[in-house]
Amino acid sequence: MGTKTLWTPESGVSLITTELNNAAAAAIIVDGADYDNATNLFRWAAFFLHLTAFDDVPHAGDTVELHLFYKLDGTLYADGEEGDAATPVPTSNSLHGLFQIAATNSLQNQQVLGVPLLPFAFRAALRLNISHDLTAVDTHYLKMYPYNEDQP
Repeated sequence: MGTKTLWTPESGVSLITTELNNAAAAAIIVDGADYDNATNLFRWAAFFLHLTAFDDVPHAGDTVELHLFYKLDGTLYADGEEGDAATPVPTSNSLHGLFQIAATNSLQNQQVLGVPLLPFAFRAALRLNISHDLTAVDTHYLKMYPYNEDQP
C-alpha cells in the first residue's frame, strides 16, 4: 500500500502589522523585514489579511494586491526596478494574489490560498487599491501560514 501524503502546517507568521496603521488608499506597504524561506524551505503558504476598519465605507470592487519580492541573488530584491524593497515597483511578476474588499466599513478578513513559495528570502508587500484610507489603529495585519507536503 502506498504512503499517504500529509499536509504539515506551521504557526502563523505576522508579516505586516503596524505599517498598515492609517495607511493611505493608494499606498504600497512593504514588510519591514525579510522572511527567510532559504532556511525555512516551505513550499506553500496561505495569506490572511485582517482589516479592522476604513476612514469611510470602501467601494465595491476595491482590492488589495499581495506581492512577494524575492532576493534571488541574496542581496537585491526583484522588485521591478532597482532592487530596493523600501521603494518597490510591483509588477505582474511579484503579484501573488488579490484580496477582494467588501463595501462595508466593518471588520474584514480575507485570504489568498495555495501560494507557491521559492527557496529564497523575500519581503511581502500590499498594494492598496482602495477608495479610503485605513483607520489609525494598530489592529490591521497580514499573516502568512506556511506549509509543506510530508511523508509519514
